[in-house]
Amino acid sequence: MTAIITREAPQSQGIPKKRPYTARGLALAAGPALALLTFVLLPDSLAMEPRLLAGVAILMAVWWMTEAIPIPATSLLPVILFPVLGIAEVGPTAAPYANSIVFLILGGTLLGLGVQKWELHRRIALITISFFGTKPPQIIFGLMVSSAFISAWVSNTATAVIMIPIALSIIKLVNEASGRTNVKFAASALLGVAYAITIGGFATLIGQPVNPLLVAYLQETFDITISFGHWMLLGIPFSVIFLVAAWFVLTFLVYRVKSNIVEGGSELFRNELTSLGKTSQEEKKVIAVFLIAVFGWLILPFIARIPQVAEALPFLGRIEDASIAVFVGFLLFLIPTSSEGKAKSGDKSILVWKDAVDLPWGVLLLIGGGMALSTQITGTGLAAWIGEQMSGLGGLPPFAILMVVTLVLILITELTSNTATAAAFFPVMGALAVGIGIDPLLMTVVVSMAIMCAFMLPVATPSNAVAFATGELPIRQMVRTGIWMNMLGLIITAAATVTLVPLVFGVSL
Repeated sequence: MTAIITREAPQSQGIPKKRPYTARGLALAAGPALALLTFVLLPDSLAMEPRLLAGVAILMAVWWMTEAIPIPATSLLPVILFPVLGIAEVGPTAAPYANSIVFLILGGTLLGLGVQKWELHRRIALITISFFGTKPPQIIFGLMVSSAFISAWVSNTATAVIMIPIALSIIKLVNEASGRTNVKFAASALLGVAYAITIGGFATLIGQPVNPLLVAYLQETFDITISFGHWMLLGIPFSVIFLVAAWFVLTFLVYRVKSNIVEGGSELFRNELTSLGKTSQEEKKVIAVFLIAVFGWLILPFIARIPQVAEALPFLGRIEDASIAVFVGFLLFLIPTSSEGKAKSGDKSILVWKDAVDLPWGVLLLIGGGMALSTQITGTGLAAWIGEQMSGLGGLPPFAILMVVTLVLILITELTSNTATAAAFFPVMGALAVGIGIDPLLMTVVVSMAIMCAFMLPVATPSNAVAFATGELPIRQMVRTGIWMNMLGLIITAAATVTLVPLVFGVSL
């Protein structure tokens, strides 16, 4: 995305030299410039600390959204600037980097790495696709369901890397069966996988970084706690409705994929499954650990609240989602591999520490940096001041405000990192919600839904980028379909705002 503008410099020894001016350089300069401008323009009636903090927030937001420097590096700025500027000492500033949500992501990602390492996600995908049938719309639906399910537990990038090649092999089979290149099927299959990965990531707290970032922000700023299971009461219905609607748009509205049965489709899936062999001991062990995690996140809280259990085993009520996540991640380092598994990988346990290199350390720093920023936005009084300035919008219908916010963020997130956008906008929108009388939980959940709707451009999400990199998908098709998907996202978010979110969280307009 970096555009390079050059101008000729004075010649030396007959060789013309050029000095590059890049978009990155402009973004680097824009961050401090806008930060200083913000500090100067804020009224003197506002105390020094919140004015300085506002400048830091603008600096981080600009560098996050433009990626002038790596996003995780920008996330470390609070540790550097807050003590120097007198906003907060190092200890309180660094504390959010060790928030329980960070450890929830760490443990959940370890579980996803175990699934990925032993190719369990590939087996799940092939079984799911085989289940839905061999008509092209059915194949696309199978691809989308398996992609969404896997991305709810495994990183979106890893899901795209495994699912896009499966989609490509199916596209090749359909072309061979029909004797021609089926452009509509290819586009709907690739886009279906890319979109399903994004949609499925909303289903669980570990599906995409935006979700835990939201939970951490609400916990730090408003003392609102959302458990793993509670989030799924929102995430699963929203993702299922969005997934089915996206499949309908792709296969019946935009591309109108024909429903002819693909000859040899069932055989292809069987051959692919056969090539994986029988379910290995390592896959079974990962499944067992996965079930332990699901039990701990979804069932244990209900058991702990039974009066007799709470009296006999009070410690069960103190077990939190992050502890369960770290525990299952720890188990994967503890459980030994079989002789076959050891021969295949050379490792003595399901996971070894070299596998932890693939942990999203940058995402963990981003969550910590975002929470450090939001904590001080509230602590210095900046959030209250923003809320007061925004109180004039209270005359507008709350639903209209939420829809304008949704539309603006849908457009912004097409060009910026979803996670960086969330980190920059959660504090602002939370303060806006307080100022205009909207429940901050409702506002920020709507923000997270809007940020998810990044469907138009290859740079919008990793899954879009992987699909586009195949060379089978012209960008005009992605933009054309993405417009439909963004409209769909706006409609579904609007419907969820007045139905699903109030039902799950007990908040309303």
